[in-house]
Amino acid sequence: MQALSIRVAVLDDADAIRTCLGSAYAASMQEIADLPDVTSGIQDDIRLRQVVIAEAAAQLLGVIVFDRLPDAVKIFNLGVSSEAQGRGVARQLLDAAEAFADESDLSILRLSTHRLMSGTRAMYLHLGWREVDATGNTILMEKHLS
Repeated sequence: MQALSIRVAVLDDADAIRTCLGSAYAASMQEIADLPDVTSGIQDDIRLRQVVIAEAAAQLLGVIVFDRLPDAVKIFNLGVSSEAQGRGVARQLLDAAEAFADESDLSILRLSTHRLMSGTRAMYLHLGWREVDATGNTILMEKHLS
């Protein structure tokens, strides 16, 4: 894989982001009936939240959507295209959210994921996250920064 570049998304990236998220979640969408549409609202996210993308060779490989809450940085969406999974792209995108949290003087990252997304949950646990609550199929996860 060529060198990965990380940058803030612009509105012109919306179609490529939707394609990337569709690829990232394709298998899960087929297996998990109650997953929400992860590709809608991308333009609003770019306008209103922090959206960072990972690219290599002019191809969008991953995206993270996050923003500041009063007590934490919440990750609303993270997706890595199927062909780039397992190459550290998610970790680099999460690093961008951690840097934002640090700049915002916040020490907690928070996200929700689906109970049946075991691979996703395992990745977050491997990266230092912990599961803090479960309601129905929703698992709340947090990472405390040092």
